[in-house]
Amino acid sequence: MDSYESHLRPDKGMFPLSELIERSARENGDAVVMRTWQDGCYDEITYSELLHNVKKVAVWMVKSGIAENSKVAILGENSPHWSMVYLAVQMAGGIVVPVDRLMPEAGIKHILTDSGAEMLFVSLKYLSSVSDVKSIKNLKKVVCLNNDPDKAGVDDFALPDILNLEMGNSVEFRTRNIEELAAILYTSGTTGFSKGVMLSHKNIMANISSGARLFALGTSDTFLSVLPVHHVLEATCGFLTPIYCGCSITYARSIKSTDLIADMRGSNVTVMVGVPLLFEKMHAGIERGIKKKGTKAKVLFGGLMNVVKVGEKLGKNLGFKLFKSVRAKAGFGTIRFFVSGGGPLDPNTALFFNRLGIKLLQGFGLTETSPITHANPPWRLKHATVGPTIPGVDCKIDEPNEKGVGEILLKGPNIFIGYYKNEEATRDVMTEDGWFRSGDLGMVHSDGYLEIKGRLKNMLVTGGGKNVYPEEIEHFLNQSKFILEPLVVGIKRDSGFGEDVAALIFPDYEQVDSHFEELGKKATTQDVFNLIKTEIKECQQDLAEYKHIRQFRVMENEFKKTSTRKIKRFMYDGDMVSMN
Repeated sequence: MDSYESHLRPDKGMFPLSELIERSARENGDAVVMRTWQDGCYDEITYSELLHNVKKVAVWMVKSGIAENSKVAILGENSPHWSMVYLAVQMAGGIVVPVDRLMPEAGIKHILTDSGAEMLFVSLKYLSSVSDVKSIKNLKKVVCLNNDPDKAGVDDFALPDILNLEMGNSVEFRTRNIEELAAILYTSGTTGFSKGVMLSHKNIMANISSGARLFALGTSDTFLSVLPVHHVLEATCGFLTPIYCGCSITYARSIKSTDLIADMRGSNVTVMVGVPLLFEKMHAGIERGIKKKGTKAKVLFGGLMNVVKVGEKLGKNLGFKLFKSVRAKAGFGTIRFFVSGGGPLDPNTALFFNRLGIKLLQGFGLTETSPITHANPPWRLKHATVGPTIPGVDCKIDEPNEKGVGEILLKGPNIFIGYYKNEEATRDVMTEDGWFRSGDLGMVHSDGYLEIKGRLKNMLVTGGGKNVYPEEIEHFLNQSKFILEPLVVGIKRDSGFGEDVAALIFPDYEQVDSHFEELGKKATTQDVFNLIKTEIKECQQDLAEYKHIRQFRVMENEFKKTSTRKIKRFMYDGDMVSMN
């Protein structure tokens, strides 16, 4: 078997982000770097044009008072303008502060105030989220990203106007040190506590260069930008890495399945970075589509899948050839691979796409690690794991139990500088010898592949002293077609010692309604409760008794989530309805 290292591309090296677009434009000048769908066609921009615009905005920033280490915030949807400002901040010598556009106004104001941002670039769509932005004393200028600011009640500037200015090259940009702070990212988190994560140029570039070596990206690749670009996963993997590798980026017109498919077909997308929920919904959508075509199509598809499974036992991947027409019809004809991050992916979904002829690569990381630390390599997938460490990263398990499960500790050039203005919180997550405490539980297999077991803070302890990982139980619950989103929590036992396992369940009401329609009746609340109760019992048959759900509650509405579709666990408690 070939070694891991033998598959890696040569290292292109690291340099400050301020040099990224200039270096890439020198190599890929007239090639398209970004495209957006406007007025019935794609509006494209080349590497050379992007460099020209980035320099113009950077000159304007410097002349407007952005000095060394000044903070510049960006609030808006994924677009070339958002990316242009990010690169211009680096070139001008500043520090970028990406803002979660789905945050409530109080959260946005906290970020702008806590970071000390001197300038805010905000799209017209989100200006209403900062209605009294002028009251933030540290903000000196507000720039509208994509429209006339007068129409939005902002009396400062608009980015299109800045791009039309004639400024020349009168500003000499300073050379940046790769150890300098490049960005402060505020975690939206699932615990409710937002902290500013400080990432240096070195942190981010280490991740970019490792990704380029691992995934063999090049000028023929096109990324589809779907995840919010303010998030570190999309920023590093779906924005900066493609530019580093000379790829192009298509900004998705929306996250509707029909629009995603249209963009994949229309711009020959080869790579898409997403969160597990996106791929799980795509998986379910494909299977629903086959079912709707009737028995003949369902039997044919199942037969081909069985052939692929036989091929796997012989060490062959037959799905790429057998499902070529299926992929083309689904809009996946040019896809090389999908990348899933931001949470645990159902191995069945990864296996489904792999058998369909599309590699779905699951990885692991955190905002504090810039973000990727582990990834399944394209040449050897293990769907129940997040893969081995990427080049340059070390991993170890702290205080493993008898099964080898313990907290995941990480070290490498991608580990963050610390939490902004919060040395105590930084000390809490760093060991004395420089290891970062991830807060995640996992075990490392003999081949170096990491299996995630859950969050340390989410772990429940039963009355019998057994450790229960909610994510493990949620995985089994996700096998039910009637359960769309499960959330396993602990509730205190009457004795006051230990916890009982409980769950909040948001059903797939579309599947539930279809089920009862086939039975010739309209479902009552009690009917839904009884159906979910039956599903829970079936799903947990392979779980140890102490992991069984004792109480549950059926939710009428979806769970509140972060911008990367993680459930905000801190918002939900153990107020259950008994199963008995």
